[in-house]
Amino acid sequence: MTKNYMLRFKCPQGDTDEMLILRNREETLEQIQNSSWHFECSVHGVQQEIPIETKEMNAPVSLEVQPTIRITSGKALKARRRSKRIHLRIPVAVYGQNRAAGTFREETATDIVNANGGVVALSSRVALGEIFLVVNRATQEEQQCRVAYVGPQEGEKKKIGFALLRSAPHFWRVDFPPTS
Repeated sequence: MTKNYMLRFKCPQGDTDEMLILRNREETLEQIQNSSWHFECSVHGVQQEIPIETKEMNAPVSLEVQPTIRITSGKALKARRRSKRIHLRIPVAVYGQNRAAGTFREETATDIVNANGGVVALSSRVALGEIFLVVNRATQEEQQCRVAYVGPQEGEKKKIGFALLRSAPHFWRVDFPPTS
C-alpha cells in the first residue's frame, strides 16, 4: 500500500523552510526520515538535505487547501526559476576539491547561464551539494558555487548545474530578461 508524505526542510544557509510532498511512496516513515532528498530553496536553488520534519498524510493533498506546499516536479522547478536561462558560452575556470581525487582545476566554458548560476561540462567528479569556485576568465571575477545538478555521463564529461552562493547579478555581464 502506497503512502503520501509531507517533508519540511531547512535551507543549509538558514534563510527559509521549504515543504515537499511525496506521493504514492512504498517507503516507511522511518526510511523517508533517514534519507536525503532534493528540494528547491526559493533563495538558494536546489539543495539536498535530510528533512527536519516528516509526516505521513492520510488524506489526499489539495494545493487549494494548503497553498504553502510546493510540489517538486520538472515543470514546477522550471516555473519557479528566478531568472531566464540563456545559452551562452563563457570561458571559465573551475577550482574544487572532491573526496575521491582531491583538488582539481579545469578550464571549460558555460553552456547555459542565468542570473543565479549556470551549467558547465566537467570531467572532474563532483557531487550534489559540493562547493567549488568558478572564475569568469573574461573578467577574472570569482564566485563560490554549489553543485545543484549532476547530469549523466556524456563521453568523458558530465553536465554540472551550479548555483552561485552569493547574489551576483552581473557576474556574467548579461542583463537577464524577466522570468514571465
